[in-house]
Amino acid sequence: MRISFQMEFRYHTFRCFIVLVFSVLLIACANRGMGPTGGPKDITPPVLLRSVPAVQQTNVTAKHIDLYFDEIVQLTNPSEKVVVSPAQIEPATIKAIGKRVSIVLNDSLKANTTYTIDFGGSLADNNEKNILKNFAFSFSTGASIDTMQIAGTVLDAHTLDPVANIIAGIHQNVNDSAFTHIPLLRVAKTSEKGTFSIKGVRNGKYRVFALNDQNGNFFFDQPAEGVAVYSNPVQTSFKMDVRNDTIRTDSAKIDTIMQVNYVRFLPDTLVLRYYKEEFSRQRLVKSERLTQDKITLFFGAKNDTLPVLKPLNFKWKQPPLLQRSIKNDTLSYWIKDTIAARMDTLKMALYYHKSDSVGNLIAATDTLLFKFHHPKKTSVTTNSKAGKETKKKIETWRINADLGQDVDVDKRIYFKFESPVVKIDSSMLHFYVKVDTLWKPAVIHLKRNDDVGLVYSMTYPWKPDTHYKLEMDSAMFTNWKGLVNDTYKQAFRVRALEEYSSLIVNLIPFVEHAVLELLNSKDEVIKTLKAKPTQNTFSYLLPGDYYLRMYIDANDNGHWDTGNYKLKRDPEQVYYFPSKITLRANWDIEQDWNPTEIPLDKQKPRELVKKPEKDSSGSR
Repeated sequence: MRISFQMEFRYHTFRCFIVLVFSVLLIACANRGMGPTGGPKDITPPVLLRSVPAVQQTNVTAKHIDLYFDEIVQLTNPSEKVVVSPAQIEPATIKAIGKRVSIVLNDSLKANTTYTIDFGGSLADNNEKNILKNFAFSFSTGASIDTMQIAGTVLDAHTLDPVANIIAGIHQNVNDSAFTHIPLLRVAKTSEKGTFSIKGVRNGKYRVFALNDQNGNFFFDQPAEGVAVYSNPVQTSFKMDVRNDTIRTDSAKIDTIMQVNYVRFLPDTLVLRYYKEEFSRQRLVKSERLTQDKITLFFGAKNDTLPVLKPLNFKWKQPPLLQRSIKNDTLSYWIKDTIAARMDTLKMALYYHKSDSVGNLIAATDTLLFKFHHPKKTSVTTNSKAGKETKKKIETWRINADLGQDVDVDKRIYFKFESPVVKIDSSMLHFYVKVDTLWKPAVIHLKRNDDVGLVYSMTYPWKPDTHYKLEMDSAMFTNWKGLVNDTYKQAFRVRALEEYSSLIVNLIPFVEHAVLELLNSKDEVIKTLKAKPTQNTFSYLLPGDYYLRMYIDANDNGHWDTGNYKLKRDPEQVYYFPSKITLRANWDIEQDWNPTEIPLDKQKPRELVKKPEKDSSGSR
């Protein structure tokens, strides 16, 4: 009995021991991939331990560079972000291998030249993705290292948005022709904020450019490439200065701000205004026939001479009606000939001018087929007291008007039609003004706003806080198909003056040829004023947040113009008021503005600045 008890006790003890050991092993296995827990998060970027060749080594002849770091590193999109200077026509081969970065320069090395490899925020540790910012590696094939730098910002000339991921570079040759025939001497890439820093520059005088280099030759030779040019040559220099640096110890502690001495390389505040020249190769982009009575041609550029359409499988009994865009780059032909309109396929010859391989206009002829499948006609059957009979339903169309229940005092009302209107019966137009409790008739006129009768407008000396009523009887408008409009009725009220605000802008100093633009929170133009010395008033503004932009209309043509490098014409200058302006009902705000008081790259309000697309190509 005692022996049996002892054996059973030993058996249970052994089983508990096995369970305990198994549990410990299971927990250990489960925690193996977790690593240490607790403690501060790693916020330290990789540290360069050594390199071959050494940092800033001189008399280098090898084209293979190895960089060794204290932890495993990764490269994000090195072909886009890493820039080698001088510019490399044959791109370098750059790879991250564990704790090492391997760089092979495939171009021949230039004698007595400083080489800089700027990683542009592409290098980070493999675990926490801490980016090694402002990291550039340099060496020289000669006996000395060039250390000067040229820095600045590239902004869109029209919107002042930063231009990201394009080339910024310099030429020691200050002639304008150098930029169009010779690769840039040294280059850098713009950041998401549009900033750039060209490193390893030899002390001297330079022209500074920016380029959306689409063919990778590092000079401006295609009109479709966007460019920016700093107007005057710059001289490199440096001085000792003081700046505030943020010292981060770990993620659990508050950052420390310290003042540190540093060498400031100049110039470092250049602003280059980026633009694309007004150029497109002329070609027929597409042709279409979405309705039976309308064909449309889309061109790549404006037509100085109108193209000619000649029928091939029919003859015009009535010539078509031509609807043109402002630049003659979109042409719509409304087919008045009912026989031609009913044809399934219209075969036509197009005589026009298109660009050849070098951009010159040459005569061209295309044969076009315009097809349209007509829907089957249906009839409507109704019952009458006399019995069953079939009647054809009268087809009408609706009037589209930008008219709601509340209308602004300075509102012009527009009516848009899907087909050209050829006849208007004014006796079917009824307009009323509410005086006290009575509706009194009033006279109002319609005005055609285009060449073919698709858009009409209505103006009236509106009285604030007054009610109106507009009625258009059926068949007031007849389009060229013979179809008439459906009845239209709309009652509305013109807002009271107490609902509005006004913004008065004083330019100090006054700028000749200035045009003021009032913007909404989407950076869209709401109203425009040609500026005068004082009291530039934007009236009848609803409460809300607004912004101001100004451009110098140097040629007084009523719109902003881009630049042209060959003609030495800069894009027209643009300025932004640096903050939003909040307007309240029944209040007038007067705002003084000196457009040049704040540097151009700090003018546009942050909430309006458009963020560039991630890893974009830089094209805009």
